[in-house]
Amino acid sequence: MVVKSGKCIFCNKCGVENTEDAKYCQECGNEIVKNQSNDSKIDDIKSNNKNLNEKSPLGAAALNLIIAGAGFIYIHEYAKAVLSFIIVFLAGIISFAMGLSLLLSVLALILIMAWSYDETKKYNKNLT
Repeated sequence: MVVKSGKCIFCNKCGVENTEDAKYCQECGNEIVKNQSNDSKIDDIKSNNKNLNEKSPLGAAALNLIIAGAGFIYIHEYAKAVLSFIIVFLAGIISFAMGLSLLLSVLALILIMAWSYDETKKYNKNLT
């Protein structure tokens, strides 16, 4: 079922906005049922879509343990992902060259994890 509010129609299955005269949702094909008093349903749909798009800050930080920068890929920040990988890689080379075993690389990875955690929180805040 799709709910209607004013001139735009939102699908209550996927939340995509459709044209006013649409009979079926352009995204998922769900049948449109026109109803005049659905403002609260539209708010519920938008809220549900926001929750579906939210990312876990802890998940983003943990992904960096697999590959440095993977936490940024998770939130679609590809330039920061590449930068993070380069930072950790260079820190590892410098650390190894100085005979510090990989200490600088581990410290860089911890900073990248904290950075991706913070950026994921900002990402979620900007969904509203």
